Amino acid sequence: MNDAPPIRPTRWLYMLAAILMAACLGFFGYALWHGISHVTDGLVQVVIPGDAELSLKHEQLYTVFLESQSVVNGKIYSADAVNGLECKVKSVADEAAIPMRRAGTSTSYDLRGRSGRSVLEFHVPADGSYRFSCGYGETGHGSETVVAVGSGVGGQIMRTVFTSLLAMFGGFGSGLILFVGTFVVRKNAKARLAVSNPGSTKQS
Repeated sequence: MNDAPPIRPTRWLYMLAAILMAACLGFFGYALWHGISHVTDGLVQVVIPGDAELSLKHEQLYTVFLESQSVVNGKIYSADAVNGLECKVKSVADEAAIPMRRAGTSTSYDLRGRSGRSVLEFHVPADGSYRFSCGYGETGHGSETVVAVGSGVGGQIMRTVFTSLLAMFGGFGSGLILFVGTFVVRKNAKARLAVSNPGSTKQS
């Protein structure tokens, strides 16, 4: 009986490659969803007209987001347009006003019934407590709405997307390389077997 020797590497490597690629796609989806869903965790919501005392750090850039859809303490807020809204930041220690400017980059989020877009940004000169307030001015008026203040939202979104894509392409690429490499090596092994043993049984 002329039994053909087994082809190496084993066909189980195809299954391993498929599992690796599927796992990477799953991790990509989870990492992207988890990162984006927590992007607003560091934002402080302020119902306006109103104010809040914030603990801020001087090396960070803070962004003010106007939320068109929001929920605070179980109450739903919705604002399609806000006219004449004024926001201010002052040091609690000496009442010094902190200059604010229009947001340099457009950043937005829309998740879990909460959506917002960047409108203002500012730096503080030193670590400490600051009074953040927004209103419609002495003669202005408008409905209650919500703004959110925080730092690093845009960077967190970019890091989440980049890390997820890197993990997906790195892991998926490794699985694809393993699959193609296994196919090529097995094909060469079968070719050598056919030359050395013409009567052997052909293996897939």
